[in-house]
Amino acid sequence: MDTLVHGVIGAALCSRTGLAGGRRGPDPGPNMWWQISDWTLWAAFFFGVLPDLVSFGIHFSMAMFSPNGLDWRAIPRFVFVLYDVTHSLAGIAVVYGLLVWWKRALWLPALAWPIHVLTDVPTHGDGIFMTPILWPFSDRGFAGGNWWEHPSLFLGSWVFAAALWLAVLALRLTRRRPP
Repeated sequence: MDTLVHGVIGAALCSRTGLAGGRRGPDPGPNMWWQISDWTLWAAFFFGVLPDLVSFGIHFSMAMFSPNGLDWRAIPRFVFVLYDVTHSLAGIAVVYGLLVWWKRALWLPALAWPIHVLTDVPTHGDGIFMTPILWPFSDRGFAGGNWWEHPSLFLGSWVFAAALWLAVLALRLTRRRPP
């Protein structure tokens, strides 16, 4: 799935401004349903894009300053190692546990990370970008469809993200006012 979609879906599902906030959402005041200053919104967005930033972001940053530019055939091995670690449920469990132990308030926004990985499973096909959710115990994965080869998967992911935010809006508009 597109990295930005991961962030948008993570924010929609794992922030107080999103669906996790229920009917009320964050406590913004009497008539605001959208609270841009909600730190959990930005933290969930960050955790939603984190696995791709940690692996491919480093390579893209280095390629920007390279005279050869970005070459998909010359991705260094460490990028794939980082991809395996950040897209593995075992790696996530260890880091998630340490994060929540360090700062308990991150328990909700950090859930955007495993959601990222689980949404990658059906949107990444067989090959070098197959999601290795069982790594380091197994290199096997599940072959879905490559979102970059199928426009319907790409557009469908954005439609899904928009539908989540529309659900947030509908939930907030139907909230019950105290008597």
